[in-house]
Amino acid sequence: MNVVKFFNLIRWKNLMLIAIMQLFTYIFLLSNTSFETPLTTILFYLLIVTTLLITASGYIINDIIDVKGDLINKYHKTIITKDISISNALKIYKIFISLGILIGSYIAFKIDKPLYTLLFIGISVLLYYYSKILKGTLIIGNLAVSLLLAFSMIIILIFHDPQILNPVESELYIKIQLIIVIYAVFSFLLNLIREIIKDIEDVNGDYHQNYKTLPIIIGQKRARNCVISISIITLLLMFIIILNLIDYFTLSFFYGLIFIMIPFIYFISKLWYAETLNNYKYLSKLLKIIILLGIISIPIISIYI
Repeated sequence: MNVVKFFNLIRWKNLMLIAIMQLFTYIFLLSNTSFETPLTTILFYLLIVTTLLITASGYIINDIIDVKGDLINKYHKTIITKDISISNALKIYKIFISLGILIGSYIAFKIDKPLYTLLFIGISVLLYYYSKILKGTLIIGNLAVSLLLAFSMIIILIFHDPQILNPVESELYIKIQLIIVIYAVFSFLLNLIREIIKDIEDVNGDYHQNYKTLPIIIGQKRARNCVISISIITLLLMFIIILNLIDYFTLSFFYGLIFIMIPFIYFISKLWYAETLNNYKYLSKLLKIIILLGIISIPIISIYI
């Protein structure tokens, strides 16, 4: 098996973004505190491994189910059937999903929360049904996958679960929780925008698979207008959050303004005139860079906590 093709199959760049986001959340927002928590450093790294395994399995099953559409939309980038057989891809999927649930269950039992095992099972089932059913539905699939990506931050809060806190610690932890939730909300919104853009890119293959995605139901131009509307709402939320940083988080304010808001305004301006497939591919890549720049802001915010 070609190693490069295998890493492309599991979307290693997307997995890296998730891993960095979780690492930064834990290292810069949670581990610097003195809270007593059952989530040890080793268990946290296992939580990252679990997240990556289950996410990668989602990418694999999506490519297996969507292979016909991919052969139309991105023939030269298609890996299933061309480089890796469907049977081998299924074997990898089963190994990844089994290991992800097994390691996740181990973590849940170690922190004395065995019911948390259901989280990993539920996410795995949802990822499968996203590829099988939800992906081809109007907006529901976009919302589901965007929520799951945002949940990769929230799950750290769920498992961190500090013990009894005094009033000062409690106030600090509420502040940290709020910051993580804000990042999760923006992760959801930016990924939702990107998912709809990807649907516009894949409209030809999706049409042949009888999918009912947003650009197929209302047309590419109207779908683009929906993305513009969501982007403007996201920009306004960014402005409100960044404006609130000016008095207390000076460095964060300037970083957010220069490296997040301005690139996002540029993104909206390019989106406004987007028409061709290459335009949307460029926008998808640009949005991924903006998401990375947002993740990089976590260490800067942590300086002021």
